[in-house]
Amino acid sequence: MDSSELWDRLLEAMQLRIGREDVEIWLTTARPLKLEGDVLGLEVANRYYRDWITENYLADLVGEASALRGRPTRVELITQDAHDGVEERGSGEQPRAIGVSANQTFENFVVGECNQFAHAAARGVADTPAEQYNPLFVWGSTGLGKTHLMHAVANHILATDPSARIVYVTAEDFMNDMINCLRYKRMEDFRNKYRKRASVLLVDDVQFLSGKERTQVEFFHTFNALVNGGRQIVLTADVDPKDIDKLEPRLRTRFEGGLLADISAPDKETLLAILQQKSELQGMAIPSDLADAIANQVEGNIRELEGILNRLAALHTFYNRPLTLDFARDKMPNIFRASPTILTVPAIIEAVARFHSLRSADLTGDKRTRTLTRPRQIAMFLARRYTSLSFPELGREFGGRDHSTIQYGFKKVAKQVKDDADLAYKIKLIEQSLKVRAR
Repeated sequence: MDSSELWDRLLEAMQLRIGREDVEIWLTTARPLKLEGDVLGLEVANRYYRDWITENYLADLVGEASALRGRPTRVELITQDAHDGVEERGSGEQPRAIGVSANQTFENFVVGECNQFAHAAARGVADTPAEQYNPLFVWGSTGLGKTHLMHAVANHILATDPSARIVYVTAEDFMNDMINCLRYKRMEDFRNKYRKRASVLLVDDVQFLSGKERTQVEFFHTFNALVNGGRQIVLTADVDPKDIDKLEPRLRTRFEGGLLADISAPDKETLLAILQQKSELQGMAIPSDLADAIANQVEGNIRELEGILNRLAALHTFYNRPLTLDFARDKMPNIFRASPTILTVPAIIEAVARFHSLRSADLTGDKRTRTLTRPRQIAMFLARRYTSLSFPELGREFGGRDHSTIQYGFKKVAKQVKDDADLAYKIKLIEQSLKVRAR
């Protein structure tokens, strides 16, 4: 019996156990990959499917597979993890933690001035869950290590208390999970997973809850059930809770009732230390000029740095050539691009938007929120500083705004940057990405 035949027979057997509807929803999308020895390998669509199948059906699958083959058989679920880019597996054993990556720990988290407070807060939570800061809310731009700290908390807790039941989920996955359970009348299962079984709940990207009224209601009750039950919650977002649009006041109050810890973009030295650590883990020796070029290119974004290192590693292996700056420029011209001869307003807007994980259209559009106002004014400031356009001309570049709006934005940033070190550093990083010298 090969893997495909076994899987077909397993699906038939599972219909008798859990019903045809559940089989069609959760199991028919899986694909048999292998049947080697006592292991049946199944590929599932994503981590969400893997976790649900592991929680609800894996024990039955193992039992039926063993009965059909007449020998003990383990079922292994394989998926490509969307967050970490590494393969994760679920097996016939009880999962160590739902969604948690064992590769992200406090030991391999590089601490600098940009993340020192958030790191200390996360260590405090990991040492004494639900005793000091509950919830812990870590916020900052994309790619700065928020998710890494989350997984580090989980792994530290599991190392000291293997019985801890930890659930990691993105806010989007939380919503999708709820929608599916509503659709198929399984809300009791949903609430058991998040409110009863979890001793620690980690929720990434909670800004996604913006405007999702039903999800916010469910999340509010989940939040209360966990905190009132003495269980730890850790949350992350791209922005401060007060800047999340269309968030229920009662949720905002609870988010702000714990400890808020922000992470800013790492300085050059911290970024180079992170680069060195990650390159060593991949067995690569990065020369200093190439390391410097990478650090300048990624504008403090650690996730983007990891992407460049992964591509360099693949190219280095494929071409079997030394890792040099010339090699990187030759094989990755879109990354290590030459400085533009003329700096344009669209290029400035794009760089500012990219730094803040926004779209260029967000900065030229009509929407006015606190999360857009500062980046938009930074773009106005840089456009005035590095182009020869007048305020009226810049107004047309920024979606037809009045010249007085551009003038106000420029003057405001020009005044604030003198006393605000964080703002000055952000502007410096954006200037580096544009290949211009600070004035």
